[in-house]
Amino acid sequence: MSTSVIKNKTVYTRVIVDISERAKNNLAKQGLTVSEYIYLSLVKAANNEVRLVHFLDSPEAMKTKKEVETDQVNVIDSLDSFDTWVDKIDAN
Repeated sequence: MSTSVIKNKTVYTRVIVDISERAKNNLAKQGLTVSEYIYLSLVKAANNEVRLVHFLDSPEAMKTKKEVETDQVNVIDSLDSFDTWVDKIDAN
């Protein structure tokens, strides 16, 4: 009879406290811990059962793409241009 040893791997990630707390609270409502959710997510990824979110297809990304294609962008090519751009943002 052979014995096999199952090796575990610890995975770390960093996230801001607010994100961590909101995730923890929302997952708790579904009876999951953050660790359990991450484990289940990795199992799905390993089994190729993950549907990736395409952020570049979002309405915001499409709007930005159109602005770039139609030359409706600000070019910041110097520190002075950057300061002017920040001043306009601060004015709003």
